[in-house]
Amino acid sequence: MFRFPLIFLLAFAVYASAQPQLRDKEKVITNLETFVLRKYHYQPPDPDDAFSRKVFDLFLKRLDPQKRFFLKRDVDSLSRFRDSLDDQLQLDRYDFCEVADALLALRIGEARATAREILKGDLGFDEDDSLFLDPEKQEYAKSPEELRERWTRLLKFQALNRIEGKLREAAGKDTTAGKKTKPLPPPDTSIIHEAIAFTARNLDRSFARMIREEKLDRVALYLNTVANVYDPHTEYFKPQAHDEFDLSLTGKLEGIGAVLKEDDGYIKVVSIVPGSASWRQKELKAEDKILKVAQGADEPVDIVDASVEEAVKLIRGKKGTEVRLTVQEPGGQTKVIPIVRDVVIVDESYAKSAVLEPLNSKRKIGYIFLPVFYHDFNHSTGRNSAEDVRRELEKLKAKNVDGIILDLRNDGGGSLDDAIDMAGLFIDYGPVVQVKSRSGRIEVREDNDPAVVYGGPLVVMVNTFSASASEILAAAMQDYNRAIIVGTDTTWGKGTVQMVQDLDNTAGNVAADLKPLGAVKPTMQKFYRVSGGSTQLRGVAPDILLPDSYTELDMGERSMDYPMPWDTIAALDIHKWKNLPPADFKSRSSKRIAASPYFQQVGEFLKRREIDRKRKYTSLKMTSYMEERERNRHESAALDSLQKKNTDMKVDPLPMIDAIKAADSLEQEKVKSWKESLGKDFYLREAVDIVGDWAGKK
Repeated sequence: MFRFPLIFLLAFAVYASAQPQLRDKEKVITNLETFVLRKYHYQPPDPDDAFSRKVFDLFLKRLDPQKRFFLKRDVDSLSRFRDSLDDQLQLDRYDFCEVADALLALRIGEARATAREILKGDLGFDEDDSLFLDPEKQEYAKSPEELRERWTRLLKFQALNRIEGKLREAAGKDTTAGKKTKPLPPPDTSIIHEAIAFTARNLDRSFARMIREEKLDRVALYLNTVANVYDPHTEYFKPQAHDEFDLSLTGKLEGIGAVLKEDDGYIKVVSIVPGSASWRQKELKAEDKILKVAQGADEPVDIVDASVEEAVKLIRGKKGTEVRLTVQEPGGQTKVIPIVRDVVIVDESYAKSAVLEPLNSKRKIGYIFLPVFYHDFNHSTGRNSAEDVRRELEKLKAKNVDGIILDLRNDGGGSLDDAIDMAGLFIDYGPVVQVKSRSGRIEVREDNDPAVVYGGPLVVMVNTFSASASEILAAAMQDYNRAIIVGTDTTWGKGTVQMVQDLDNTAGNVAADLKPLGAVKPTMQKFYRVSGGSTQLRGVAPDILLPDSYTELDMGERSMDYPMPWDTIAALDIHKWKNLPPADFKSRSSKRIAASPYFQQVGEFLKRREIDRKRKYTSLKMTSYMEERERNRHESAALDSLQKKNTDMKVDPLPMIDAIKAADSLEQEKVKSWKESLGKDFYLREAVDIVGDWAGKK
């Protein structure tokens, strides 16, 4: 097997003299990416046959995630490359990519003709038929006839989806989940014909999008696949995608404020930007799959199998305009979310606090909401999250609260420095996190300030979408016995650090005529708790687990392809907190959860959804399909209704630092909305009781 020579890792100037004949842009980028990954990645895999097979399998999965194009014989034919991709990368070749691309183009053309022919015939909506729900577990079609049957079922499913939408529209009903509905009437022929015509138009747009992809688009997909085999956060950005990445960091884009990625043929929401239009609208969530995009009331465009760039072009728009997203939630429910585009309101991401008082109780619990670990590194006097949380703690202490809740739910992280400084607000001194580099060097990041801003009972709330800096802070508080961690699941499990390497800078003047070349973002460091375990993959397991609609779904780092492993290093000596909660705090919470009507209904919802998750097929007979959809909508409506009930809790938001701004009518409306949302949060209500148990207050 071909091995990387040591000289390959020397200064990149070697590239200029050794390979002057490489003027093909794709080959230059391939060489540059390989160089950067081998030189900088935290734990580069051996460039051997096992690595080659992973690249092969992942690239095929991404070329045809729904298994709608390739036949089994195509995959068998391409398998001749399965063990040689490491050699091709070493030689700056991408023969496999070119052959697979050409074969896919052929199959796309055939599928387009087949689909058009199918839609001209009778789709057989009255026949007993079903669609396999998990393409990843489905075999490739063995013959063109079998593939045609697969396309027939897929097109029938898409048409049924449109028919249902038009029936709801004709009945004057909201198409979003959560509305009380009655059974829909059978469709007339005009609705059926419109649905088939709509499916045909959407399909033509989808095929046209695939056909017009440029060579570099497919090569970029291949190079990103290579990078993702190192780990899922190591990526290649083609030039346009690199520009999008840079723009996303400024927070100045007019749009919906969602970070997107391609995942098995779908556009999936990675995270919601705090202060953005989506964040304020509150319906779009991380892990949602965006199926269609419509400009206001216009006809929606199907974006399954679209690139992120194509999706962004449709979703982004001018401030004040509306975009309607048809999304599929992780549990399988589908709904339409209208979002009015807007710029990110930065101050929405700042820490803020409130005093929570359960009715008929003597408890006063402080609450701090932190949506992101922000830090203005460009201005020495700029705001940062650690100092803002310090201010909120002082304000809450002045209110004589019995304990404090720090809410890190949906907080995707941010400034590591602020996570360390924030930990120091609750402990006297000591290490907070260990950072290990590629060389094996371990840096211990410490809180050196012996002062404790707040030393009373503390609960930290997390969920699946708490990641990175959130996990570091939660892990430190757990290791020091400083806080009770309360969550709806294990946190995300991202315990790695990436850094963008601009390939234009790496190449220097060698490939000046081929620029721009894009960028590579390799993983370069790994985080470890003071107790020695990594936050990578396993995340932070809550001390008290509360069930929610995402419970037991396959999400987080563990759901990704080829994540870096969990491991341990030596634990550090720390001074653990002495003022511990009562020994029975977990059993007390369990009894309340078991007796809570809210959590009982959540449990019933999870049981029903687990049954749905085990189903391998969905019916394509119109009557059965409509019955299934109606049942799913009722279940979603029941869950939505739970989230609209009020708890028995008085909420008193504390005033902002800026008194003039606090007097603004818009700010007052935002505070009112936040107050109402806290009053409906049953997870927060249980956290209040947990703090009360610790404080000894009823």
